[in-house]
Amino acid sequence: MLKLYDGTTSVCAIKVRLALFEKGVAFESHNIDLRKGDQLDPAYLALNPNGVVPTLDDDGGIVIESSVIMQYLEDCHPTPSLLPESPAGRAAMRLWMKRVDDTAHPSIGSLTHATVYRPAFLALDEDARAERLAKIPDPKRRQRFAAVYKDGLDAPIAIASVKNLNMLIVDIEEALTVGDFLAGTSYSLADAAVTPYVNRLFDMGLLGLWAVSAPRVFRWYSAIRERANFAPAIIDYLTDSDRAAFNAMDPEAPGRVMEILAAG
Repeated sequence: MLKLYDGTTSVCAIKVRLALFEKGVAFESHNIDLRKGDQLDPAYLALNPNGVVPTLDDDGGIVIESSVIMQYLEDCHPTPSLLPESPAGRAAMRLWMKRVDDTAHPSIGSLTHATVYRPAFLALDEDARAERLAKIPDPKRRQRFAAVYKDGLDAPIAIASVKNLNMLIVDIEEALTVGDFLAGTSYSLADAAVTPYVNRLFDMGLLGLWAVSAPRVFRWYSAIRERANFAPAIIDYLTDSDRAAFNAMDPEAPGRVMEILAAG
C-alpha cells in the first residue's frame, strides 16, 4: 500500500490527498508534525532532503514534490482521470499547477507564518528561534520565514504575498467565467492543486475579503467543499491543535490585509 508522509494542514499534502481520495486510491498516512519540526529530523530528511511534506513511498520508491506526486498518481492510477480531455485544457491545468508552485505556495506560506504561526515562534527564547530557523534546509525559505516572524504583515515579502494571492483570486474568478472548473468542464488536477490555497484563506478568516469581488470563486469553493474528497482529505485531518493555531491568529490580520489590498 502507498505510504504518504504528510502534515495535517500542509497545503501541499492536501493537494495530494485530494487527488488520492478523488481517485479512490488506498494509502497509509504518516503524520509529520510540522509545528514540532518533525520534517527536519534526520530520519525524515533521509527520505526527503528538502525537509518538507509530502513524500510518497510506493513500495520503496520515493517520490517528492506535491505536483510531481499528483502526476505520478495520474500515471499509476489513470481511472478516474483527473486530466482535462483537450490538449488546451491540459495545458491550462499545467499552468495552474505551475502557478501554485511558483507563486501561490510561497505566498500562502509567508502569509500563514506572518499571522498564524508567528505568535508561537515569538514565544520561543532567542536561542530556540535561531535553532528553529537554522534547521530549515532551503535558504530562501529560511529567509522568508525570518522576515515575516520579525515584522509580520509589515514585512515587504508579506505585503507582496497578499498581492500575489489577490491576483490568484482575480484569475480564478476570470477562469470560472467559462466553466465550473479551472481547466475545462470537469474536475482536474488543477482544481485539486488550487483548492488548498483558497481553503487556507478560508481557515484564516480572510476569504470573505473577496466575497464581493469574486462571487464565482465562492460558488466554486462551495461546490468543492461538497465533493466527496474534501472532508476526508482536509476536515478529517484537522486536530484540536490545528484549530487552536488558527484561532490564535493575530486578530488584526484581516484589517491589515484589507489595507494592503486597498493600497493596490
